[in-house]
Amino acid sequence: MTTIERTQQGTLDFFTRRIDAWTENAALLNLSAEDLAALSAFLSDAQTKFTEAKEALDDARAKVDLQDEAIDDLYNFGSLLVQQIRVAAKKDGTDEIYALAKIEPPKKPSARTEAPVPTNLRLRNTTNGNLVLSFTANKGQGSVFVIQRQYKTVGGTLTQYEYMDTTSEKTWTDTNVPSGLEWIGYQVATKLTNGVVSDWSDRKDFNFGGVSNQAATPAQAQQSAAADTDGEGQTLTIEDAQALKDAQTAKGKPQAG
Repeated sequence: MTTIERTQQGTLDFFTRRIDAWTENAALLNLSAEDLAALSAFLSDAQTKFTEAKEALDDARAKVDLQDEAIDDLYNFGSLLVQQIRVAAKKDGTDEIYALAKIEPPKKPSARTEAPVPTNLRLRNTTNGNLVLSFTANKGQGSVFVIQRQYKTVGGTLTQYEYMDTTSEKTWTDTNVPSGLEWIGYQVATKLTNGVVSDWSDRKDFNFGGVSNQAATPAQAQQSAAADTDGEGQTLTIEDAQALKDAQTAKGKPQAG
């Protein structure tokens, strides 16, 4: 247990409360008159310096507050003048006004040349036979997501990738899953507003096992999605995929998504 509180205020309070009692009972407390006189001098000096420092600190804080207020006034009013200069520069149509004002002109936005590839694809099936695809992706600045799929039938036929949908959401439901499949897989690409399209994501597969999904019961079909694999086969361009979808629509074929 600490007898004397080791803080500035605590130390002052400790000796201020005790010096009179120590002086009155010096002989019993084994204290000499010289020691008490020295203690009294130290206490008086400490109290004086403590008070002066506190007053100086309070004064400094007040000056800091005045400083902050003055700088805020300067910033707020000066910002209005900078806006007026920007208006003048916009009317002039050149950077000459900015040069005269010694202000950096606004930077022209650079076109984005790469789109982020979606990751962490997940699949789950529903009781009515649909497959719900979800993924992680950057949805900023109006990005949309293009979805394609590929599947293998229980007879061994492997299809090419086909365009399914373009969506602004990071979850999409395939409501037209074909029957008689061994597995079906999906890939996603990000498309930016300037037309830049990312690489395709890794393919996410859903395995139906040894039972065709045409004859599977809900219990048999309730399987977890397989691990990500790299999809093989032809990958359509966005333009070709859209043309394929338009052609199928014109022929009256049902579309998914």
